[in-house]
Amino acid sequence: MFHVEHKTVNQENLKAFLKSTFYFSRLSEKDLERISNLCVVKKLAKKTHLFAEGDKATGFYLIKEGWIKIYKLSPEGKEMVVHIYGPGEIFGEIVLAGFEEYPVWAQALTESEVIFFEKKLFKNLISQSPDLCLILLATFALKIKEMLSNLENLTLKDAKERLMKFLYKASESSPDRVIKLEIPKAQLALLLGITPETLSRLFKKLEEEGVIKVEGKYIWVNPNSCSLNEGRD
Repeated sequence: MFHVEHKTVNQENLKAFLKSTFYFSRLSEKDLERISNLCVVKKLAKKTHLFAEGDKATGFYLIKEGWIKIYKLSPEGKEMVVHIYGPGEIFGEIVLAGFEEYPVWAQALTESEVIFFEKKLFKNLISQSPDLCLILLATFALKIKEMLSNLENLTLKDAKERLMKFLYKASESSPDRVIKLEIPKAQLALLLGITPETLSRLFKKLEEEGVIKVEGKYIWVNPNSCSLNEGRD
């Protein structure tokens, strides 16, 4: 359940990946080198847990490949999905705020590769570099803003608007507007705050309207669709 395999990686490739992410893209070459020296790359099999709620908070993670589900369990054992993170995203950084225990569970939805940053080493590094500290503070502040936007999306938008926003964001970086859905549709439904049945009906309706075309794990999004523009806001 918690078996994790450590992986040896090329340092230059690791730095290039860090530089490509939103969180570390503004770092100098010197700071990037120092950050990369802290990295521990881990390979995860599907359904592997990285940590459980209440585990000692030892550090945070950056996803290199795959998808990680963050969730809580109710007293009755019901799973409540907090968020699903993908490549280039960070999770668990709440440990930098002084949390001694993880407040949630983290599980790999697919075969994944993550980069681990040990809390004490990372805090020691940023304490020695004010510039690095300021850059990371600004970056994490933007993440909080995005999380608030996601909360607004769940509370103020209807199911179709939420799905359109997901499709717009997920297809934005693809030249041909094709999304490979790495996570099960049931998990996507949880992420959007709707039932799997509602998601299936919405996919069918959007296909009939010519907004998308679904073939297995692949979703083609029509860039000329007026409905797609609903996801821009």
